[in-house]
Amino acid sequence: MGKIIISLLLLISSLSVKGIELQPYSGIIYSHRWGLQTGADISFPLKNNFYFQTGLMLYSNPEPTYSYDDWRIGVNLPIYMQYRLPINNKLRININVGPYLGIASVGQIGVACKMGIDISRVNLGLSYYQNCVTDKFAVLGLSVGYKFVL
Repeated sequence: MGKIIISLLLLISSLSVKGIELQPYSGIIYSHRWGLQTGADISFPLKNNFYFQTGLMLYSNPEPTYSYDDWRIGVNLPIYMQYRLPINNKLRININVGPYLGIASVGQIGVACKMGIDISRVNLGLSYYQNCVTDKFAVLGLSVGYKFVL
């Protein structure tokens, strides 16, 4: 885990500092029952509409719970390669694909994908997380976010 974090920090520090974007978002998720999600993504421009994006997503109740004591809150750390398809000056479609690491329980390593529409700086996104270690964790999410250019 430490090697991964150090590698990510080295990769981020070698990227250009111009055009870094921070995007906080909130929304709903579904996996056996409805829950909430909130988080933030940070994007680093590469070349030709490609971006390196990582983030932090907090979510509630991805699994069935039957009492207040079973309320679950988890954390996902996705690492995406993103492509942005420009439609016009204010409209872009973005596609993100990459691995994620889940911190809520042991054995959450999987694939994350996210598609979104950027209307000016507002983002409407649809995300999917699939655990590759076990098939018990699959989450579909819908979110709204706003991009800040740093």
